[in-house]
Amino acid sequence: MNRIWVKLSAVIIVLLLILMGTVFHFFTRREIRLERRELQQNMERVAKLIASIRFADAADLFMYQDWIDRIMESEAGEGLIYIAIFDQDRNLIAYTLDTQDLDVESSFLTPDEKYDLVLRLTKGQIAEESWNDFDRLAVTIRFDRESRGKVDVGFSLIEFNINSRRKLWMNIYILGIAFLVVVILSIIIGRRITKPLNTLSLAMLDVSNGNYDTHVESRSRDEIGKLSASFNYMTLRLREKSAIEDFSRDLVFSFEHSRLVQLVTERIVNYMGAKQGVLFLIQERGAQKVIMSQWGHPHNIVKRIEQEFPQVCYQECLQRREPFTTDEITHRDQFNDLVRLLNQQVEFKSIDLIAPLVSQGETIGFLLLSEEVDESGYDPDEKMFLRTLSHQAGLAIRNSLLLQDLTEQERIKKELEIARSVQQSLLPVFQPKLPGLDIVGLCIPAAEVGGDYYDYFYIDDYRIGIAIADVSGKGASAAFYMAEIKGMMTSLADLVSSPKNLVAQLNKYLNKNIDKRVFTTMVYGVLDMQKLEFSYVRAGHNAVIAKRCKNHHDVDVYIPRGMGLGLVDDVTFLESTEEHCIQFAAGDVLILYTDGISEAMNENLEEFGEERLYDIIAANHVVGAYDMQRRIMRQINEFVQGARQHDDITMIIAQFI
Repeated sequence: MNRIWVKLSAVIIVLLLILMGTVFHFFTRREIRLERRELQQNMERVAKLIASIRFADAADLFMYQDWIDRIMESEAGEGLIYIAIFDQDRNLIAYTLDTQDLDVESSFLTPDEKYDLVLRLTKGQIAEESWNDFDRLAVTIRFDRESRGKVDVGFSLIEFNINSRRKLWMNIYILGIAFLVVVILSIIIGRRITKPLNTLSLAMLDVSNGNYDTHVESRSRDEIGKLSASFNYMTLRLREKSAIEDFSRDLVFSFEHSRLVQLVTERIVNYMGAKQGVLFLIQERGAQKVIMSQWGHPHNIVKRIEQEFPQVCYQECLQRREPFTTDEITHRDQFNDLVRLLNQQVEFKSIDLIAPLVSQGETIGFLLLSEEVDESGYDPDEKMFLRTLSHQAGLAIRNSLLLQDLTEQERIKKELEIARSVQQSLLPVFQPKLPGLDIVGLCIPAAEVGGDYYDYFYIDDYRIGIAIADVSGKGASAAFYMAEIKGMMTSLADLVSSPKNLVAQLNKYLNKNIDKRVFTTMVYGVLDMQKLEFSYVRAGHNAVIAKRCKNHHDVDVYIPRGMGLGLVDDVTFLESTEEHCIQFAAGDVLILYTDGISEAMNENLEEFGEERLYDIIAANHVVGAYDMQRRIMRQINEFVQGARQHDDITMIIAQFI
């Protein structure tokens, strides 16, 4: 841009120099011409004055000579070199000569030499170097329109030339001073003109290097001022575009919800130049909506602020997608209450602007902004910029909430998978191997983890304990109680031989340590392979089924008295629970199950039912325990027809070979 300054200054100097030179030449030349013409006119007047006298007709030339001598000596003859009078025959009849400006010594000239000198001068016979210092003119002497001769005068231009040169140099000196002044002024003017352009050039260079905070100050109202205003508007839009890009990029890489709301609040407050800003998110508390503070900048909200948000106010704000002020809404009391609560922690005098955080057509929160730091007020362009930022923030926050929920679900799912794995490890891995016994067990949880439980306990070489239980409810809590029962059963089975006493000990523990709202049903018995009998206790559980081999349709259902575990005290439990024994023969089958089988439902919410289970057991010839289990599960699957399993399915089938 300095090159433009130099070029502009040079152009101004050259133009002014040409103009001044032209003016100088014109006026100086004109002045010299006027002075010379005036000198010539003076000499011409002298010549005409001489020509106007009548001495030419006089016989006495002495009077003529005396007259021109006196003219030569007078003030009118100043500058004259000679005056010569010629008659009509071109004879010199009178003359006078002033040798002051001639390169001759008059005292040594004879009359004839003077005569010859005057004649030569009248003919212009002078040295070449003296041409510019001498001039002459002639005036005709007329009497009665007749030419009687001629008056020839010669005059010196030496003084005239000296004065002309003096004036010329004076004018040149003045021109030089004026030129110097012009140069200085042109430099100043060029600098003044190009300085804003230079500033704009440097600012554009900063912008090209990525510095969008560049601002050009210009008070001019001309084209340069308009250009500066356009540049400032351009940099503002570029700054906003860069801010939006940076904001979007940072939002993409911010996954943690708490960090995201902090980033959103800090960035938008800084971008908008607000003194204070607080971000609130809308949360549902049943049918009521509340807004809760998430983050504040530059001063964070240490104590969470929670404010009820009536449905009418929410609906009114939901209709707004653009930033608005409290004066634009009807229900402003909630926001005024927020200001009061905010002032208890930070300086938040008033809400100047409210930016709704919108995602998928739903307002999920608000960003409250106080006045700007420069107190200039938010203009429409700034509001439009805030709208873009707030909508981006709304989408990002919604995604973070969804991601948070998904992460929580994944965490729970992972924990449930671990719990399922642990629970499955609590169930028997291998089926008991006793001579004359084919036994198989199955447990299918309805959820990741369940509350059903079955287990085997070796008592001696010919006796095993068999337990099947169902904890009320489903999920993790039921699985936890199932694990508790597993531990107690493992420790009690070797110590207590009587099923009733063992179950009574289990009830005693559960009644004291387990929530009364949770209860457990169980069948626990001891299977004696020598006596082919099953001594058991039914603690509020499903019936015990025995299929007889001699008659394929003979199914015995046993439902002895018994209460669920953990519901009553020891005495009541023992009084209401009886121990029962079932005798078996070779080929007979013992079936224990939970209500997940009988209560299995199809899509029409019809239950599988106990009777259908009895019919399946009675109608199928038993090839083996596993074959019976497979047939029952196939019938259940055909009945539910892909409907969702709503309860755990557990069964134990034992056949006496």
